[in-house]
Amino acid sequence: MDARFIILLIMSVLLLSWVIFCGIQFFRHGKDLIIDADFIGHVKCEKCGTLYDVNAAQFTESHMSKSVSTSKTQFKNGAFINRPQYRYFAKKFYCPCCGKKRYAQVLNINEINSQMLKPTLRAGVRWLIFMFVGGVLILAVSIFANRAAQQKADELRQERYEEFKEKYF
Repeated sequence: MDARFIILLIMSVLLLSWVIFCGIQFFRHGKDLIIDADFIGHVKCEKCGTLYDVNAAQFTESHMSKSVSTSKTQFKNGAFINRPQYRYFAKKFYCPCCGKKRYAQVLNINEINSQMLKPTLRAGVRWLIFMFVGGVLILAVSIFANRAAQQKADELRQERYEEFKEKYF
């Protein structure tokens, strides 16, 4: 196998691993942002109709949710913004009346969504910058390694040519 092919393969695996790592870190950081937030969710149990409040940390305990949203594109500050407005959003929470985890409709989801928009965007931009910088560094290493392999191959080719020339001419 050619050394350049091996270098390309290794660097592509590293680049893919870096992109996956940054994506996972973004989701983990987003979960930490939600846990550290200070919002209170007003929810209504879909089974028994009990109204109760949940804190921000309880939003990360369950991944099960169902929603109905409408996206309206608005022109704001010279940019088109497509932000969903939820007509219905339910998530599984522990109901104090039922004593089980049940779907509960989050009544103030649009307020929570607008409150968490700026911190989430900052975290997303931060991890995109990390992803870009790391990708550029991996690409630069790949280019330099490829050039070094090419230079070594050219030197070997020149040596063989010189040996061939001395031997037969």
